Amino acid sequence: MKGAIGKIYGEASPFEFNFVIFNQKQVKRGDYVKVWNDVDGWVVAYVESIVAKSNVRSREIKEIANGSKEVFIGKAIVLGKREDGRLKVPRSPFVPGESVFLAEEKLIAEVLGLSEDGVYVGLLGDTGVKVKLDPNSLVQKHVCILAKTGSGKSYTAGVIIEELLDQNVPLLVIDPHGEYHSMRYPNDSVDGDFGIKPKGYEDQIRILVPPISPFADRADGLLVLDGVNLTAEEIIELTGLKNPTAQALLYQALKELKDEDYTIKDIMDEVESIKHNGKWTLLGALAKVEESGLFGEKPTDLKQLLQRGKATIIDLRGVDPAYQDLIVSRVCTKLFELRKRGEVEPGMIVIEEAHNFIPERGFDRAVSTGILRTIASEGRKFGLGLMVISQRPARVDKNVISQCNTQIILRVTNPNDINAIKNGVEGITAEMVEEIKRLPPGHAMIVSPELERPVIVRVRSRKSKHGEAVSITKPKEEKKAKKKKKKSENGEAKKEKKGFLRRLFG
Repeated sequence: MKGAIGKIYGEASPFEFNFVIFNQKQVKRGDYVKVWNDVDGWVVAYVESIVAKSNVRSREIKEIANGSKEVFIGKAIVLGKREDGRLKVPRSPFVPGESVFLAEEKLIAEVLGLSEDGVYVGLLGDTGVKVKLDPNSLVQKHVCILAKTGSGKSYTAGVIIEELLDQNVPLLVIDPHGEYHSMRYPNDSVDGDFGIKPKGYEDQIRILVPPISPFADRADGLLVLDGVNLTAEEIIELTGLKNPTAQALLYQALKELKDEDYTIKDIMDEVESIKHNGKWTLLGALAKVEESGLFGEKPTDLKQLLQRGKATIIDLRGVDPAYQDLIVSRVCTKLFELRKRGEVEPGMIVIEEAHNFIPERGFDRAVSTGILRTIASEGRKFGLGLMVISQRPARVDKNVISQCNTQIILRVTNPNDINAIKNGVEGITAEMVEEIKRLPPGHAMIVSPELERPVIVRVRSRKSKHGEAVSITKPKEEKKAKKKKKKSENGEAKKEKKGFLRRLFG
Protein backbone atom coordinates (compact mmCIF):
# COMPACT_ATOMS: atom_id res chain seq x y z
CA MET A 1 0.00 0.00 0.00
CA LYS A 2 1.30 3.44 -0.96
CA GLY A 3 1.84 6.12 1.67
CA ALA A 4 -0.82 8.40 3.10
CA ILE A 5 -1.82 11.48 1.09
CA GLY A 6 -3.40 13.34 4.00
CA LYS A 7 -5.05 13.28 7.44
CA ILE A 8 -8.59 13.89 8.66
CA TYR A 9 -9.09 16.97 10.80
CA GLY A 10 -11.98 18.70 12.59
CA GLU A 11 -15.46 17.22 12.84
CA ALA A 12 -16.01 14.01 10.89
CA SER A 13 -19.23 12.05 10.41
CA PRO A 14 -19.94 8.62 8.88
CA PHE A 15 -20.99 10.47 5.70
CA GLU A 16 -18.27 13.05 5.03
CA PHE A 17 -14.99 14.44 6.34
CA ASN A 18 -12.33 17.05 5.60
CA PHE A 19 -8.66 16.24 5.33
CA VAL A 20 -5.38 18.12 5.02
CA ILE A 21 -3.47 17.16 1.85
CA PHE A 22 0.26 16.52 2.29
CA ASN A 23 1.19 17.16 -1.35
CA GLN A 24 -1.21 18.88 -3.76
CA LYS A 25 0.25 16.88 -6.68
CA GLN A 26 -0.83 13.57 -5.13
CA VAL A 27 -4.60 14.10 -5.14
CA LYS A 28 -7.19 16.05 -7.15
CA ARG A 29 -10.92 16.61 -7.22
CA GLY A 30 -12.73 13.48 -8.42
CA ASP A 31 -10.23 11.01 -6.95
CA TYR A 32 -11.29 8.07 -4.78
CA VAL A 33 -9.68 7.63 -1.37
CA LYS A 34 -9.90 5.11 1.45
CA VAL A 35 -9.80 5.52 5.22
CA TRP A 36 -9.64 2.97 8.02
CA ASN A 37 -12.68 2.84 10.28
CA ASP A 38 -12.22 0.90 13.53
CA VAL A 39 -15.73 -0.58 13.31
CA ASP A 40 -16.11 -1.18 9.56
CA GLY A 41 -12.53 -1.50 8.24
CA TRP A 42 -11.49 0.14 4.95
CA VAL A 43 -14.09 2.58 3.62
CA VAL A 44 -14.03 4.37 0.24
CA ALA A 45 -14.84 8.08 -0.23
CA TYR A 46 -14.99 10.49 -3.17
CA VAL A 47 -13.01 13.75 -3.19
CA GLU A 48 -15.72 16.28 -3.97
CA SER A 49 -13.67 19.46 -3.71
CA ILE A 50 -10.23 20.87 -2.86
CA VAL A 51 -9.57 24.40 -1.61
CA ALA A 52 -6.32 26.25 -0.89
CA LYS A 53 -5.96 28.25 2.34
CA SER A 54 -3.22 30.63 3.42
CA ASN A 55 -2.41 32.05 6.86
CA VAL A 56 -4.21 29.19 8.58
CA ARG A 57 -4.75 29.81 12.29
CA SER A 58 -5.97 26.36 13.32
CA ARG A 59 -3.26 24.65 15.41
CA GLU A 60 -4.57 21.21 14.34
CA ILE A 61 -4.19 22.01 10.64
CA LYS A 62 -0.77 23.65 11.19
CA GLU A 63 0.53 20.54 12.92
CA ILE A 64 -0.64 18.26 10.11
CA ALA A 65 0.73 20.60 7.45
CA ASN A 66 4.09 20.96 9.26
CA GLY A 67 3.74 24.72 9.48
CA SER A 68 3.30 25.27 5.75
CA LYS A 69 1.95 28.76 4.91
CA GLU A 70 -0.34 27.45 2.17
CA VAL A 71 -2.54 24.47 3.01
CA PHE A 72 -4.76 22.38 0.70
CA ILE A 73 -7.98 21.03 2.22
CA GLY A 74 -9.99 18.23 0.65
CA LYS A 75 -13.67 17.46 1.24
CA ALA A 76 -14.60 13.78 0.88
CA ILE A 77 -18.07 12.26 0.52
CA VAL A 78 -18.24 8.74 1.97
CA LEU A 79 -19.44 5.96 -0.34
CA GLY A 80 -18.97 3.04 2.06
CA LYS A 81 -17.80 -0.54 1.75
CA ARG A 82 -19.19 -3.59 -0.04
CA GLU A 83 -20.54 -6.25 2.29
CA ASP A 84 -22.71 -9.25 1.33
CA GLY A 85 -23.20 -7.75 -2.13
CA ARG A 86 -24.52 -4.45 -0.77
CA LEU A 87 -22.93 -1.07 -0.18
CA LYS A 88 -22.98 -0.09 3.48
CA VAL A 89 -22.21 3.28 5.00
CA PRO A 90 -20.06 3.17 8.19
CA ARG A 91 -21.95 2.89 11.47
CA SER A 92 -19.52 5.14 13.35
CA PRO A 93 -17.78 8.42 12.44
CA PHE A 94 -14.18 8.66 11.31
CA VAL A 95 -11.51 9.66 13.81
CA PRO A 96 -9.72 13.01 13.32
CA GLY A 97 -6.03 12.36 12.71
CA GLU A 98 -6.75 9.14 10.75
CA SER A 99 -4.60 8.81 7.60
CA VAL A 100 -6.17 9.09 4.14
CA PHE A 101 -4.89 6.91 1.26
CA LEU A 102 -5.64 6.71 -2.46
CA ALA A 103 -8.00 3.77 -3.08
CA GLU A 104 -6.86 0.88 -5.29
CA GLU A 105 -8.67 0.43 -8.60
CA LYS A 106 -10.01 -3.00 -7.64
CA LEU A 107 -11.53 -1.60 -4.45
CA ILE A 108 -13.07 1.35 -6.33
CA ALA A 109 -14.72 -0.97 -8.88
CA GLU A 110 -16.04 -3.20 -6.11
CA VAL A 111 -17.55 -0.34 -4.11
CA LEU A 112 -19.14 1.37 -7.13
CA GLY A 113 -20.69 -1.91 -8.25
CA LEU A 114 -18.94 -1.97 -11.63
CA SER A 115 -19.33 -5.30 -13.40
CA GLU A 116 -16.46 -7.12 -15.09
CA ASP A 117 -18.51 -7.82 -18.22
CA GLY A 118 -20.94 -5.69 -20.15
CA VAL A 119 -21.15 -2.58 -22.31
CA TYR A 120 -17.71 -0.95 -22.04
CA VAL A 121 -18.34 2.83 -22.08
CA GLY A 122 -14.94 4.13 -20.94
CA LEU A 123 -12.58 4.64 -18.00
CA LEU A 124 -13.51 6.00 -14.60
CA GLY A 125 -12.08 9.53 -14.37
CA ASP A 126 -8.29 9.41 -14.55
CA THR A 127 -8.10 5.80 -13.35
CA GLY A 128 -7.69 2.60 -15.34
CA VAL A 129 -11.02 1.25 -14.03
CA LYS A 130 -13.28 0.17 -16.90
CA VAL A 131 -16.91 1.29 -16.59
CA LYS A 132 -19.15 -1.45 -17.95
CA LEU A 133 -22.95 -1.51 -17.87
CA ASP A 134 -25.31 -4.48 -18.00
CA PRO A 135 -26.59 -4.77 -21.61
CA ASN A 136 -29.99 -6.19 -20.61
CA SER A 137 -30.70 -3.30 -18.27
CA LEU A 138 -29.30 -0.76 -20.73
CA VAL A 139 -31.50 -1.97 -23.59
CA GLN A 140 -34.76 -2.93 -21.89
CA LYS A 141 -34.86 -0.03 -19.43
CA HIS A 142 -33.82 2.60 -21.98
CA VAL A 143 -30.94 5.05 -22.10
CA CYS A 144 -30.66 8.72 -23.01
CA ILE A 145 -27.57 10.63 -24.16
CA LEU A 146 -27.78 14.38 -23.58
CA ALA A 147 -25.18 17.01 -24.50
CA LYS A 148 -24.67 20.40 -26.07
CA THR A 149 -23.60 20.51 -29.71
CA GLY A 150 -20.03 19.34 -30.24
CA SER A 151 -19.66 17.63 -26.85
CA GLY A 152 -19.59 14.11 -28.29
CA LYS A 153 -23.14 12.73 -28.00
CA SER A 154 -23.11 10.97 -31.40
CA TYR A 155 -19.59 9.69 -30.76
CA THR A 156 -20.74 8.23 -27.42
CA ALA A 157 -23.82 6.73 -29.06
CA GLY A 158 -21.51 5.08 -31.58
CA VAL A 159 -19.49 3.54 -28.73
CA ILE A 160 -22.65 1.96 -27.26
CA ILE A 161 -23.86 0.78 -30.68
CA GLU A 162 -20.48 -0.94 -31.23
CA GLU A 163 -20.73 -2.68 -27.86
CA LEU A 164 -24.29 -3.86 -28.48
CA LEU A 165 -23.37 -5.14 -31.95
CA ASP A 166 -20.46 -7.07 -30.40
CA GLN A 167 -23.03 -8.66 -28.07
CA ASN A 168 -25.40 -9.53 -30.93
CA VAL A 169 -28.16 -7.10 -29.94
CA PRO A 170 -30.54 -6.17 -32.81
CA LEU A 171 -30.55 -2.42 -33.48
CA LEU A 172 -32.55 0.05 -35.55
CA VAL A 173 -30.92 3.49 -35.87
CA ILE A 174 -32.93 6.54 -36.94
CA ASP A 175 -30.23 8.75 -38.48
CA PRO A 176 -31.55 12.18 -39.62
CA HIS A 177 -28.12 13.50 -40.67
CA GLY A 178 -26.37 10.43 -42.10
CA GLU A 179 -23.79 10.29 -39.28
CA TYR A 180 -23.59 6.55 -38.71
CA HIS A 181 -22.77 5.06 -42.11
CA SER A 182 -19.05 5.56 -41.31
CA MET A 183 -19.29 2.76 -38.71
CA ARG A 184 -18.70 0.37 -41.58
CA TYR A 185 -15.02 1.32 -41.55
CA PRO A 186 -12.32 0.91 -38.87
CA ASN A 187 -11.14 3.92 -36.89
CA ASP A 188 -7.71 5.16 -37.99
CA SER A 189 -6.99 6.88 -34.65
CA VAL A 190 -7.46 4.79 -31.50
CA ASP A 191 -6.23 5.90 -28.06
CA GLY A 192 -4.14 3.07 -26.60
CA ASP A 193 -5.25 3.85 -23.03
CA PHE A 194 -8.58 2.12 -23.59
CA GLY A 195 -7.23 -1.27 -24.67
CA ILE A 196 -9.27 -1.61 -27.87
CA LYS A 197 -8.43 -2.26 -31.51
CA PRO A 198 -9.83 -0.64 -34.69
CA LYS A 199 -12.77 -2.51 -36.18
CA GLY A 200 -15.23 -1.88 -39.00
CA TYR A 201 -18.81 -3.19 -38.90
CA GLU A 202 -19.43 -3.47 -42.64
CA ASP A 203 -20.92 -6.97 -42.39
CA GLN A 204 -23.24 -5.97 -39.54
CA ILE A 205 -24.63 -2.71 -40.88
CA ARG A 206 -27.39 -2.27 -43.45
CA ILE A 207 -28.35 1.22 -44.65
CA LEU A 208 -31.86 1.94 -45.94
CA VAL A 209 -33.16 5.22 -47.37
CA PRO A 210 -36.69 6.25 -48.42
CA PRO A 211 -37.28 6.53 -52.19
CA ILE A 212 -37.36 10.34 -51.88
CA SER A 213 -33.80 10.45 -50.49
CA PRO A 214 -31.13 12.20 -52.60
CA PHE A 215 -28.54 9.72 -51.26
CA ALA A 216 -29.94 6.43 -52.52
CA ASP A 217 -26.62 5.67 -54.24
CA ARG A 218 -24.85 4.93 -50.94
CA ALA A 219 -27.66 2.81 -49.48
CA ASP A 220 -28.10 -0.95 -49.43
CA GLY A 221 -31.80 -0.70 -50.19
CA LEU A 222 -34.95 1.40 -50.14
CA LEU A 223 -37.38 1.76 -47.26
CA VAL A 224 -40.85 1.66 -48.79
CA LEU A 225 -43.89 1.98 -46.51
CA ASP A 226 -47.21 0.26 -47.07
CA GLY A 227 -49.30 3.44 -46.70
CA VAL A 228 -52.26 1.44 -45.44
CA ASN A 229 -54.65 3.12 -43.00
CA LEU A 230 -52.81 6.41 -42.65
CA THR A 231 -54.47 8.55 -39.97
CA ALA A 232 -55.79 12.05 -40.63
CA GLU A 233 -53.05 13.45 -38.38
CA GLU A 234 -50.36 11.67 -40.42
CA ILE A 235 -51.78 12.89 -43.73
CA ILE A 236 -52.07 16.47 -42.48
CA GLU A 237 -48.46 16.32 -41.26
CA LEU A 238 -47.28 14.87 -44.59
CA THR A 239 -49.10 17.35 -46.78
CA GLY A 240 -48.80 20.44 -44.60
CA LEU A 241 -52.54 20.82 -45.14
CA LYS A 242 -53.76 23.87 -43.16
CA ASN A 243 -57.01 24.63 -44.98
CA PRO A 244 -59.85 23.93 -42.46
CA THR A 245 -62.30 22.96 -45.21
CA ALA A 246 -59.86 20.50 -46.79
CA GLN A 247 -59.13 19.00 -43.36
CA ALA A 248 -62.85 18.57 -42.71
CA LEU A 249 -63.28 16.81 -46.06
CA LEU A 250 -60.36 14.51 -45.22
CA TYR A 251 -61.99 13.48 -41.95
CA GLN A 252 -65.26 12.92 -43.82
CA ALA A 253 -63.56 10.64 -46.36
CA LEU A 254 -61.74 8.63 -43.67
CA LYS A 255 -65.00 8.18 -41.76
CA GLU A 256 -66.47 6.47 -44.83
CA LEU A 257 -63.40 4.17 -45.09
CA LYS A 258 -63.01 3.33 -41.39
CA ASP A 259 -64.39 -0.23 -41.64
CA GLU A 260 -61.84 -1.41 -44.24
CA ASP A 261 -58.15 -1.20 -45.04
CA TYR A 262 -57.46 1.75 -47.30
CA THR A 263 -54.56 3.35 -49.20
CA ILE A 264 -53.88 6.90 -50.40
CA LYS A 265 -55.51 5.96 -53.73
CA ASP A 266 -58.65 4.81 -51.91
CA ILE A 267 -58.82 8.11 -50.01
CA MET A 268 -58.47 10.05 -53.29
CA ASP A 269 -61.30 8.02 -54.86
CA GLU A 270 -63.51 8.73 -51.85
CA VAL A 271 -62.70 12.47 -51.90
CA GLU A 272 -63.51 12.66 -55.64
CA SER A 273 -67.01 11.39 -54.88
CA ILE A 274 -67.65 14.31 -52.51
CA LYS A 275 -69.63 17.16 -54.06
CA HIS A 276 -67.71 20.14 -52.69
CA ASN A 277 -65.41 22.61 -54.43
CA GLY A 278 -62.90 22.43 -51.55
CA LYS A 279 -62.00 18.86 -52.51
CA TRP A 280 -59.54 19.98 -55.18
CA THR A 281 -57.14 21.42 -52.60
CA LEU A 282 -57.24 18.13 -50.72
CA LEU A 283 -56.82 16.04 -53.89
CA GLY A 284 -53.77 18.09 -54.87
CA ALA A 285 -52.18 17.48 -51.49
CA LEU A 286 -52.95 13.74 -51.61
CA ALA A 287 -51.54 13.48 -55.15
CA LYS A 288 -48.27 14.97 -53.87
CA VAL A 289 -48.02 12.20 -51.26
CA GLU A 290 -48.96 9.53 -53.80
CA GLU A 291 -46.23 10.72 -56.19
CA SER A 292 -43.52 10.89 -53.50
CA GLY A 293 -42.74 7.20 -53.86
CA LEU A 294 -42.70 6.85 -50.08
CA PHE A 295 -45.53 4.31 -50.30
CA GLY A 296 -45.61 1.33 -52.62
CA GLU A 297 -47.39 -1.91 -53.49
CA LYS A 298 -44.30 -3.87 -52.40
CA PRO A 299 -43.38 -2.35 -49.03
CA THR A 300 -40.22 -3.23 -47.11
CA ASP A 301 -40.61 -6.21 -44.79
CA LEU A 302 -40.20 -4.45 -41.43
CA LYS A 303 -39.45 -7.76 -39.73
CA GLN A 304 -36.00 -7.49 -41.30
CA LEU A 305 -35.22 -4.24 -39.47
CA LEU A 306 -34.36 -5.98 -36.19
CA GLN A 307 -31.93 -8.86 -36.72
CA ARG A 308 -29.62 -10.47 -34.22
CA GLY A 309 -26.16 -8.84 -34.26
CA LYS A 310 -27.15 -6.38 -37.01
CA ALA A 311 -27.83 -2.64 -37.10
CA THR A 312 -30.28 -1.30 -39.66
CA ILE A 313 -29.66 2.40 -40.23
CA ILE A 314 -32.50 4.44 -41.70
CA ASP A 315 -30.60 7.33 -43.28
CA LEU A 316 -32.94 10.34 -43.51
CA ARG A 317 -30.42 12.95 -44.60
CA GLY A 318 -31.96 15.34 -47.13
CA VAL A 319 -35.51 14.09 -46.47
CA ASP A 320 -38.26 16.61 -45.65
CA PRO A 321 -38.80 16.77 -41.84
CA ALA A 322 -42.52 15.99 -42.25
CA TYR A 323 -41.61 12.76 -44.10
CA GLN A 324 -38.97 11.93 -41.48
CA ASP A 325 -41.60 12.26 -38.76
CA LEU A 326 -44.06 10.00 -40.56
CA ILE A 327 -41.40 7.37 -41.34
CA VAL A 328 -40.40 7.17 -37.66
CA SER A 329 -44.04 6.98 -36.60
CA ARG A 330 -45.00 4.20 -39.05
CA VAL A 331 -41.84 2.12 -38.59
CA CYS A 332 -41.84 2.27 -34.78
CA THR A 333 -45.57 1.56 -34.55
CA LYS A 334 -45.23 -1.53 -36.75
CA LEU A 335 -42.11 -2.79 -34.92
CA PHE A 336 -43.79 -2.43 -31.54
CA GLU A 337 -46.79 -4.43 -32.78
CA LEU A 338 -44.49 -7.12 -34.22
CA ARG A 339 -42.49 -7.27 -30.98
CA LYS A 340 -45.63 -7.66 -28.86
CA ARG A 341 -46.56 -10.65 -31.01
CA GLY A 342 -43.02 -12.04 -30.77
CA GLU A 343 -42.48 -11.77 -34.53
CA VAL A 344 -39.20 -9.83 -34.26
CA GLU A 345 -36.19 -10.23 -31.99
CA PRO A 346 -35.99 -8.15 -28.79
CA GLY A 347 -33.73 -5.16 -29.45
CA MET A 348 -33.27 -1.41 -29.33
CA ILE A 349 -34.40 1.59 -31.37
CA VAL A 350 -31.87 4.44 -31.47
CA ILE A 351 -33.43 7.89 -32.01
CA GLU A 352 -30.90 10.56 -32.98
CA GLU A 353 -32.07 14.23 -32.77
CA ALA A 354 -34.88 13.02 -30.49
CA HIS A 355 -36.23 16.55 -29.90
CA ASN A 356 -37.62 16.41 -33.46
CA PHE A 357 -39.54 13.18 -32.90
CA ILE A 358 -40.63 13.37 -29.24
CA PRO A 359 -40.77 17.11 -28.54
CA GLU A 360 -41.80 18.46 -25.17
CA ARG A 361 -45.30 19.93 -25.09
CA GLY A 362 -45.26 23.60 -25.95
CA PHE A 363 -42.15 23.44 -28.15
CA ASP A 364 -43.37 21.50 -31.18
CA ARG A 365 -45.59 18.64 -32.27
CA ALA A 366 -44.83 15.37 -34.08
CA VAL A 367 -46.96 12.40 -35.13
CA SER A 368 -44.21 10.06 -33.87
CA THR A 369 -44.52 11.34 -30.29
CA GLY A 370 -47.35 8.99 -29.31
CA ILE A 371 -45.68 5.72 -30.26
CA LEU A 372 -42.30 6.73 -28.81
CA ARG A 373 -43.94 7.63 -25.51
CA THR A 374 -45.66 4.23 -25.54
CA ILE A 375 -42.39 2.38 -26.18
CA ALA A 376 -40.72 4.38 -23.39
CA SER A 377 -43.42 3.39 -20.89
CA GLU A 378 -44.26 -0.15 -22.08
CA GLY A 379 -41.35 -1.31 -24.23
CA ARG A 380 -39.47 -2.96 -21.35
CA LYS A 381 -42.34 -5.43 -20.89
CA PHE A 382 -41.79 -6.69 -24.42
CA GLY A 383 -38.01 -6.35 -24.75
CA LEU A 384 -37.98 -3.27 -26.97
CA GLY A 385 -35.66 -0.54 -25.74
CA LEU A 386 -35.01 3.08 -26.67
CA MET A 387 -31.79 5.08 -26.92
CA VAL A 388 -32.76 8.76 -26.97
CA ILE A 389 -30.08 11.19 -28.17
CA SER A 390 -30.45 14.98 -28.15
CA GLN A 391 -28.51 18.23 -28.00
CA ARG A 392 -31.56 20.04 -26.59
CA PRO A 393 -32.75 18.21 -23.44
CA ALA A 394 -35.30 20.98 -22.70
CA ARG A 395 -37.06 20.24 -26.00
CA VAL A 396 -37.39 16.46 -25.44
CA ASP A 397 -40.52 15.08 -23.79
CA LYS A 398 -39.63 15.06 -20.08
CA ASN A 399 -41.70 11.91 -19.48
CA VAL A 400 -39.56 9.99 -21.96
CA ILE A 401 -36.31 11.21 -20.35
CA SER A 402 -37.61 10.19 -16.91
CA GLN A 403 -38.41 6.69 -18.25
CA CYS A 404 -34.73 6.18 -19.19
CA ASN A 405 -33.05 4.31 -16.33
CA THR A 406 -29.56 5.16 -17.61
CA GLN A 407 -28.61 8.74 -18.41
CA ILE A 408 -25.33 9.59 -20.10
CA ILE A 409 -24.80 13.34 -19.84
CA LEU A 410 -21.95 15.14 -21.54
CA ARG A 411 -21.30 18.87 -21.21
CA VAL A 412 -24.47 20.97 -21.03
CA THR A 413 -24.48 24.72 -20.34
CA ASN A 414 -27.81 26.12 -21.55
CA PRO A 415 -29.90 27.04 -18.45
CA ASN A 416 -33.12 25.60 -19.92
CA ASP A 417 -31.40 22.32 -20.74
CA ILE A 418 -29.84 22.20 -17.26
CA ASN A 419 -33.28 22.65 -15.68
CA ALA A 420 -34.68 19.86 -17.88
CA ILE A 421 -31.93 17.52 -16.66
CA LYS A 422 -32.57 18.47 -13.02
CA ASN A 423 -36.29 17.78 -13.45
CA GLY A 424 -35.95 14.63 -15.52
CA VAL A 425 -33.00 12.83 -13.91
CA GLU A 426 -33.74 11.35 -10.51
CA GLY A 427 -31.30 11.99 -7.66
CA ILE A 428 -29.14 14.61 -9.38
CA THR A 429 -27.66 17.18 -6.98
CA ALA A 430 -26.55 20.80 -7.31
CA GLU A 431 -22.90 19.65 -7.17
CA MET A 432 -23.52 17.24 -10.05
CA VAL A 433 -25.13 20.00 -12.10
CA GLU A 434 -22.04 22.16 -11.67
CA GLU A 435 -19.91 19.16 -12.69
CA ILE A 436 -21.97 18.76 -15.89
CA LYS A 437 -21.35 22.40 -16.84
CA ARG A 438 -17.58 21.90 -16.57
CA LEU A 439 -17.15 18.50 -18.22
CA PRO A 440 -14.26 18.52 -20.73
CA PRO A 441 -14.81 17.07 -24.24
CA GLY A 442 -14.97 13.29 -24.27
CA HIS A 443 -16.11 13.05 -20.63
CA ALA A 444 -19.59 12.07 -19.49
CA MET A 445 -21.52 11.70 -16.26
CA ILE A 446 -23.33 8.36 -16.09
CA VAL A 447 -26.37 8.08 -13.83
CA SER A 448 -27.67 4.54 -13.48
CA PRO A 449 -29.40 2.39 -10.85
CA GLU A 450 -26.63 -0.16 -11.46
CA LEU A 451 -24.04 2.26 -10.07
CA GLU A 452 -23.87 3.25 -6.42
CA ARG A 453 -23.38 6.90 -7.42
CA PRO A 454 -23.12 8.93 -10.63
CA VAL A 455 -19.62 8.60 -12.09
CA ILE A 456 -17.51 10.69 -14.46
CA VAL A 457 -16.25 8.59 -17.36
CA ARG A 458 -13.67 9.20 -20.06
CA VAL A 459 -15.58 7.84 -23.04
CA ARG A 460 -13.46 5.23 -24.81
CA SER A 461 -12.22 5.60 -28.37
CA ARG A 462 -14.48 4.32 -31.11
CA LYS A 463 -13.46 1.07 -32.79
CA SER A 464 -15.15 2.26 -35.97
CA LYS A 465 -14.77 5.49 -37.88
CA HIS A 466 -16.73 8.49 -36.64
CA GLY A 467 -18.47 10.69 -39.22
CA GLU A 468 -16.43 13.87 -39.59
CA ALA A 469 -17.86 17.38 -39.72
CA VAL A 470 -17.74 19.26 -43.02
CA SER A 471 -14.77 21.63 -43.21
CA ILE A 472 -15.75 25.22 -44.01
CA THR A 473 -12.20 26.50 -44.46
CA LYS A 474 -9.64 24.72 -46.61
CA PRO A 475 -7.21 22.55 -44.62
CA LYS A 476 -3.65 23.89 -44.23
CA GLU A 477 -2.26 20.92 -46.15
CA GLU A 478 -4.51 21.73 -49.10
CA LYS A 479 -3.46 25.39 -49.03
CA LYS A 480 0.23 24.42 -48.91
CA ALA A 481 -0.17 22.01 -51.81
CA LYS A 482 -1.97 24.67 -53.88
CA LYS A 483 0.71 27.26 -53.10
CA LYS A 484 3.47 24.80 -54.01
CA LYS A 485 1.73 23.94 -57.27
CA LYS A 486 1.34 27.62 -58.17
CA LYS A 487 5.00 28.29 -57.37
CA SER A 488 6.04 25.36 -59.57
CA GLU A 489 3.81 26.58 -62.42
CA ASN A 490 5.29 30.10 -62.13
CA GLY A 491 8.81 28.63 -62.26
CA GLU A 492 7.98 26.64 -65.39
CA ALA A 493 6.49 29.75 -67.00
CA LYS A 494 9.63 31.77 -66.28
CA LYS A 495 11.84 29.04 -67.76
CA GLU A 496 9.68 28.89 -70.86
CA LYS A 497 9.84 32.69 -71.26
CA LYS A 498 13.67 32.72 -70.94
CA GLY A 499 13.97 29.95 -73.53
CA PHE A 500 11.73 31.86 -75.92
CA LEU A 501 13.79 35.06 -75.56
CA ARG A 502 17.04 33.14 -75.99
CA ARG A 503 15.74 31.59 -79.23
CA LEU A 504 14.45 34.97 -80.44
CA PHE A 505 17.56 37.05 -79.82
CA GLY A 506 20.25 34.34 -79.98
